[in-house]
Amino acid sequence: MITQVAILGYGEFGKAMHHLLVPQTDVTVTCWDKNSDILPEQHTLQTIIPTCDILFVCVPTWTTRSALQSVHPFLNPKTIVVSPSKGFEKETCHRVDTLFPQNLPNHNPFVFLGGPMIAEEISANLAAIGIAASSSAEARATVAKLFDHTPLVVCQTDDLAGAVLAAALKNIYALGLGICDGLKMGSNIHGALVSQATREMMHVVSVVGGKPETALGPAGLGDLVATAQSTNSTNYTTGIRFAQGLKPIRGSEALNTIPCVVNIPGIVLAELPFLQAVYQIVVEKKPAQHAILGALLALCPKSA
Repeated sequence: MITQVAILGYGEFGKAMHHLLVPQTDVTVTCWDKNSDILPEQHTLQTIIPTCDILFVCVPTWTTRSALQSVHPFLNPKTIVVSPSKGFEKETCHRVDTLFPQNLPNHNPFVFLGGPMIAEEISANLAAIGIAASSSAEARATVAKLFDHTPLVVCQTDDLAGAVLAAALKNIYALGLGICDGLKMGSNIHGALVSQATREMMHVVSVVGGKPETALGPAGLGDLVATAQSTNSTNYTTGIRFAQGLKPIRGSEALNTIPCVVNIPGIVLAELPFLQAVYQIVVEKKPAQHAILGALLALCPKSA
């Protein structure tokens, strides 16, 4: 049986998914981008969407709502909708696991695809690990199986909220580690802050009812370690530019996510020194060196 896959958004990640799936003999892949210059021979959404079994929505969170509104009139209720977006919608602070269901009136099965999947590496045929998170066991298994014969190994979890939040937090901490590296604070401090970021991710995930161990897996720590040393990571390189006093050159999911995370009910910023430092730098415009040093001083518990 042939699986019909549609990819909405032909940026780096959309291209990576296309690269992985096109060689599969049991899959047909059709791509669409709002910029028709990228795919000049693309078909219309009215033609592509009704027949697809799995739809990958490979767009950033700030365009997700409009993207979903453009496809849902044509979407079959049985189509599995997949999002690799790692962040919050800026205007509403909705995570993708709430943003997608709200804009899919036919209640399509939803799967979040997270993990250390740097698109440029996937497109270069390097192996990667992903994690399919969904409340639907059938949907996440179907998405994982899609990559069985590719270099992308996809694990599964039912902790949708935990995976989505861990992935969004990863962006913030990747930005923070970019700031640290931009300040040339060295590998020792980088390592200490990775450890602190992991503890903070576990705490925040537990606050929203997710499983803390999800933050230790591919969606959280795995993705953080990969992206917080990669020049292909927008969030990491944005952090470096912050440290250098420069403006971001591309949109960063972390910049939208930070104000939303600090306003999650139950979050006390003073208990999360690394997150607090990034917030102070990005939102309150405090000097980066001062804020990061403040976080470092808070890492060790005071003696009794």
